[in-house]
Amino acid sequence: MNKKLMAVAVAGAFGAFGATAAFAQSSTVSLSGSANYNYGYFDNGGSANGGAAKVRTDSLSNQESEWVMKGEEALGGGMGAFFQCSTSMDITGGAAANICGRTSYIGLKSAGMGSISFGNNDTPAKRVAAGYDPFPISAAMGQGGQMWNATAGNTGNGGVASGAATSFSRRQQNLITYDMPRMNGFDASFAYSSANEATAANSGSTIQKPRMWSTFANYTNGPLALGVAYERHVDYNPGGATKGVIGAVQAAATATKAGTLGTLEVLQGNYAGSNDSMYSLMAAYTFMGSLKISGIYNRMNYNGITTPITGVGTDMTVATYGVYADWAISGPHRVRLGYASQGATKGSFTGTVGSYVGNAGAGNTGSQKIHGEYAYALSKRTEVGLAYARINNDQLSLISIGTGAAGTPNAGESQTFTGMLIRHKF
Repeated sequence: MNKKLMAVAVAGAFGAFGATAAFAQSSTVSLSGSANYNYGYFDNGGSANGGAAKVRTDSLSNQESEWVMKGEEALGGGMGAFFQCSTSMDITGGAAANICGRTSYIGLKSAGMGSISFGNNDTPAKRVAAGYDPFPISAAMGQGGQMWNATAGNTGNGGVASGAATSFSRRQQNLITYDMPRMNGFDASFAYSSANEATAANSGSTIQKPRMWSTFANYTNGPLALGVAYERHVDYNPGGATKGVIGAVQAAATATKAGTLGTLEVLQGNYAGSNDSMYSLMAAYTFMGSLKISGIYNRMNYNGITTPITGVGTDMTVATYGVYADWAISGPHRVRLGYASQGATKGSFTGTVGSYVGNAGAGNTGSQKIHGEYAYALSKRTEVGLAYARINNDQLSLISIGTGAAGTPNAGESQTFTGMLIRHKF
């Protein structure tokens, strides 16, 4: 009898706590997303510098379409828990994507302290730049390869995937992000990636802990906006230096440079001690409440690209900038314009690092791009329009106009895209 009474008392206590918690807490889940597509004609300009002519053709391109599930729960005392699950959506029949394969995370937040999240997330440097560039980052109208040396999605530290080691426009796995609360128009964010790849290190490779750091600070006051961002990649090894046997020629060069072979540190493994960085400056001003003029300047530095024993340079610097206009003319009419320039590479490195070509600072490795679109809003969620983009490469440059049929051009080749766009948000 006493056991039964005790069981009833315990059940009642838990029931009362559950009822109190239910009244104190509330949760919401929402589903949203976007479908963005370009259809048009890619012209790679024929052949250049003796390269083979490439196919000119029409192409239907997905431009970052996704569906997004978000949830939030109030925990009381100004605290809350939240999550996001974002998944690629491609109605053209593209490759299937994993659930939550795009920007996805879980976290806690406080009205007075900000938020902290864990997951597969855009870096702070990428997020702040999106507020100053009116175009998507990828496809024909994007500038990922030119302005940020490729786009990298769902990527870890360094790695072998295209653009994973070189890109400063990243959706980063295993990212821990702190966002401060917005105060008097000022907000900031800081993030770093956990060094998961280090667990694969063994006695046969140099023990390194690859990691990424990224931060931004942004200020908005009426029509004026100013931003700054900084990102650093540690042990990313963009040149792909790997463990190998020192040949006779290299050994002789090493002995000359270092006195004895034993005194030179040989770079080994997937991560060879590179230490790469980017800083960005951004500004925007909105005139008449409808014409936003903005600009972005980036400077990227790659260091420790190859092993010193090869005699090849180990550093490269690239500066890029973009100027944009986003004009809601009147009613449903809108025009977006952009001009971007990638300067010639500087530094001692000769070779390619991601999308950029290095030639020890000799020049002719830059590129310029113009792009624009006219958009007509059929509703608050749907717009259609016309688009045009052209990229001009210097004699040695290999920058592509974007993902699509054009592909990587021959050195010095220009590319154009002419087509239409359709976008729908839900």
